Amino acid sequence: MVKIVSVINLKGGVAKTTTTVQLAECLTSEFGKKVLVIDLDPQTNATIALIGEDKWEEIDSQGQTLFHLFNDKLKNTSTFDVKKALQGGVSNLRLKSLSLLASSIKFIDIQDRISDISKETEHVISPMEVLKTSISSEFSSFDYVLVDCPPNLGFITKNGIEISDYYFIPSIPDNLSTYGIPQIVKNIHDFSEKRSLKIQCLGLLVTKYSSTSNAHRRGIETLPARFGNIFRELKITPATIFETHIPQANATAEAMDYESFPATFKEKYGRTKSGDRYLYEYVIDLAKEFMKRVAA
Repeated sequence: MVKIVSVINLKGGVAKTTTTVQLAECLTSEFGKKVLVIDLDPQTNATIALIGEDKWEEIDSQGQTLFHLFNDKLKNTSTFDVKKALQGGVSNLRLKSLSLLASSIKFIDIQDRISDISKETEHVISPMEVLKTSISSEFSSFDYVLVDCPPNLGFITKNGIEISDYYFIPSIPDNLSTYGIPQIVKNIHDFSEKRSLKIQCLGLLVTKYSSTSNAHRRGIETLPARFGNIFRELKITPATIFETHIPQANATAEAMDYESFPATFKEKYGRTKSGDRYLYEYVIDLAKEFMKRVAA
């Protein structure tokens, strides 16, 4: 049965999108899973990393990005076709079992008007249920759906939460990056209570970890208790920190360049080491832990 997981943090630059892409590629290439990435972020970074700018421009001009889906509801048009919009065999690894529903920078033009969808559709569609009512029929073809959410808790993000079984939070282990985490957990909890959703938190993933940073080492020591307190205060099922920590590495960012053409996943993420391990080993550990947590 398909498992749908939103990836979210209110802070930019914490490797949210990079984590989504790496995890999707690893689950597909190393574990034979069928994965769909839904890019809801107007920055379109996951989209560009998985199909490149030329292909993105092509499907954007054809009206087959998620912007067009939401815009159809606002304008009572029918440009978007989910069958055409689904991009299969994506990634520069040419992964047949990895698919994408692309984002568009045009999302920025309508994100403040998403609340009008209810009125424009004569209350047939809630602004939180555009994805649920329009594309959920496609999910059964996949083992996992990963939703790359914008760095906010607006209507577009709530569409991702609405369809998700789980969410997890990638974060650099410093005070600035973790400051908004209680707000994320509380808002998703309140939203799910109001909407009678069963979404659960998978945990917090430490990203861009530098073992030479005193701030990061302190964060690693204090995060488990701080993160656990959020759930205790809300009196809800607690989540924990992922055992896998993704290290800071320039090669990880460079691997997001679609124009490079690695032959394998291990080649793509194995050009350098962090400590005594290749970067791809950390992602494989993350994928194993992710699958274990989702199955629990």
